[in-house]
Amino acid sequence: MQKYLIHLVFICLLLCACNHQQTTNTPQAYTYTTDSLRYAQHFCIQQASNHTLLTLYSPWQKGHVLGRYYLIPHDSIATPTNGHRIVVPLEKVCIQSAPHVGYIDALNQTHKVIGACSPQLLYSPIAQQRYQQNLITHLGDAYQMRLEKIKQIAPQALLTTAYPQGDNQTQRLQNDLIIIPTTEWAEPNVLARAEWIKIYGLLFGCTQQADSIFQYTVDTYQKYATLAKQATSHPSIMSGLPYKDTWYMPGGQSFMGQLLQDANIHYHYAQNTETSSLPLSFETVWYHFGQADIWIGIDADTQEQLLQMDVRLGNFKAFKNKKLYHYRKRTNATGGNDFWESAMVYPHRLLQDLITITHPHLLPSDSCFYIGPVL
Repeated sequence: MQKYLIHLVFICLLLCACNHQQTTNTPQAYTYTTDSLRYAQHFCIQQASNHTLLTLYSPWQKGHVLGRYYLIPHDSIATPTNGHRIVVPLEKVCIQSAPHVGYIDALNQTHKVIGACSPQLLYSPIAQQRYQQNLITHLGDAYQMRLEKIKQIAPQALLTTAYPQGDNQTQRLQNDLIIIPTTEWAEPNVLARAEWIKIYGLLFGCTQQADSIFQYTVDTYQKYATLAKQATSHPSIMSGLPYKDTWYMPGGQSFMGQLLQDANIHYHYAQNTETSSLPLSFETVWYHFGQADIWIGIDADTQEQLLQMDVRLGNFKAFKNKKLYHYRKRTNATGGNDFWESAMVYPHRLLQDLITITHPHLLPSDSCFYIGPVL
């Protein structure tokens, strides 16, 4: 009987101990303070006493959460269970698109990228070197990722680019690793896209550096926008090339549309409210832009290449006056273009370029960073 009582007491103590451990590890109600964002609309950062809550919102469904992440310094910290737990700073990540490299490179964290889609097309010298040294795994094309390879190298997280129609690839990976869908490209404001560097600062443990970069970008962008207002002339501008009989021009509130407005350039669709591209016919473009002074965003290096695409392009005034520009000035031997990597992080550089080619009297000694002439 005494032996039975001893066993019963032992079991009770053990159960009490287990119950106590479960209680202390069970997440309690947390008090959050929300970080103020100046421009970005598609994410929210909230601080608790021992972790950070990062929430990503859909740009296409108001209030819909794309992802909820509890960022913790070590795995023993309890958090609510309605999201993913990520121990930060991250040490091993995979990326799906070039803009991810732009933000990561700006924070000097590219050495933590272990896999990328089409890494041969990245511009970042560090990323290229790591790829050549087999330190970055080729994950296939962004639309046909090598899912088994991603599982094999086991990153802590996979950064993807989210689209309205969804992505069956990443859905198939959700049970195997943490997916972080990014929508910086869908932000309605130029500086909102730059503000996404704050997310990368959280993920890689360098928030102060991210805040500093963003503040410098805002200050410099506003400085150039103020300078552009001093322009007394307003040359007209056109953009892009036809693709399969459709010419895509920037919407008035798109990334490039806002840049053209802040550069104080005359753009026919400046009052348009679209945040994406406008699909136009060749005839419509000719009617509105046939006499445009300057032509930017040309995916060609020479006038001859333009005429090979479509001989009618030679009839535009900007072509005849050789006022043609591309975004390929910072392109490497493998085809990587820094415009697609860092222009969203540093939009002030692109604004400076636009002012340089349209209002050269305001920046007479400046050379362009991204923009180069079509010869």
